[in-house]
Amino acid sequence: MRKIKLLIFLIIGIIGGLIFTQPVFAQKVGVSISPLTFELNANPGDDISNKLKIYNPTDSVITIKMEVEDFKTVGETGQVIVTPEEETTYSLKKWVNINPIEFTLEPGESEFVNFDILVPENAEPGGKYGSILASPVAIMGDEPTGASVSSKVGALLLLTIAGEVKEGLIIKEFFVPSFLETGPVPFTIRLENTGTVHLRPRGFVTISDWRDKKVTDIPFPQNNIIPGSIRKIEASWDSKWLFGKYTAILVGSYGISNIPFTATMTFWAFPWKMASGIFSILLLLAFYFYKSRKRWRLALKILIKGER
Repeated sequence: MRKIKLLIFLIIGIIGGLIFTQPVFAQKVGVSISPLTFELNANPGDDISNKLKIYNPTDSVITIKMEVEDFKTVGETGQVIVTPEEETTYSLKKWVNINPIEFTLEPGESEFVNFDILVPENAEPGGKYGSILASPVAIMGDEPTGASVSSKVGALLLLTIAGEVKEGLIIKEFFVPSFLETGPVPFTIRLENTGTVHLRPRGFVTISDWRDKKVTDIPFPQNNIIPGSIRKIEASWDSKWLFGKYTAILVGSYGISNIPFTATMTFWAFPWKMASGIFSILLLLAFYFYKSRKRWRLALKILIKGER
């Protein structure tokens, strides 16, 4: 019986060794790319040249493949995805050439990748958008170890073709909670680009108190908005102690001509929990003095007249 148990343990040990000592061929690896965004301007027929930097921060030798794709926005927070299968109205993909397309980086090494944007003579005014992607396609140590499982990294190309472009922006929402106990006060701004070129709105939220006295200006972040998309922008007033009615006025502008936009909201602030606590304490004190009023009157009489 003992020999049988030993034989079973030996077989399990051999099988376990075979399972857990198999080589792993796929390795996770990453590269970095800079700059992350190019905002460029061109006329029809122009040839624009620029470059970006690819860096290998790992301890492995990596082969990089470069490619160009169009992109579109996803959601309202500025996220984008590449769209390799679909040409859009704002496609830039066919206008971009890259050199080199494939190269190898040693650990800690970087490479500059040149790209040219050939704008057609008949290009329509407005925005064109694309992304230059870097993909690790192989990782090497002393021997090749297989394909990478890392994701692609990319730089965004935002190109504006000169001419009669349409600039349009709609305030979809300007929101602040109608009532707050204390700060900070959050502001949500949702802006829709209805034009043909990307916009970077700028401005601030002006806050006034119940006396119409200006309290502060809160600048909101300047983010690009691609045509046909909505961008949610958030700002915050960090003041903690607030009381009464406040008016928040959104003041901003966009585009080459600094086209203005504005919206107004009101909100109230009252620290009711603190006020309730103070009121409860005062109420208890009042009750205590009421119940002990005879003793307090006697004490005052003794103090004033010296009577007992």
